[in-house]
Amino acid sequence: MERRVDRVEKRLDATLKIVQTGMKMLVKMEKENSEFRKETREFKKETREAIHALIESQMRTDATVAKLGTQVKALGTKIDRLVDGWKR
Repeated sequence: MERRVDRVEKRLDATLKIVQTGMKMLVKMEKENSEFRKETREFKKETREAIHALIESQMRTDATVAKLGTQVKALGTKIDRLVDGWKR
C-alpha cells in the first residue's frame, strides 16, 4: 500500500512540475505576445503616416502635371497662331 502511495506522490510531483513549467511558458508567451502587439501597433502607425505622406506627394505631383498640361496646351495654341501668321 505504501508503495502505491509513493507512486501516486511521484506522479503528482511530476504533474506539478509539468504544470509549473507550462505556467512559466504561458507567462513568457504572453509577454512576447504583448511586445509583438506593441511593435505591430507602432508599425501600423508608421505605415499609415507613410501612406498619407505618399498620398499628399501624389496630389502635389498631380497638380503639377495638370498645370504643366495647361501650359503645354497654351504654348501649342501660341505656336499655332505664330505658324498661321507666317502662312499669311
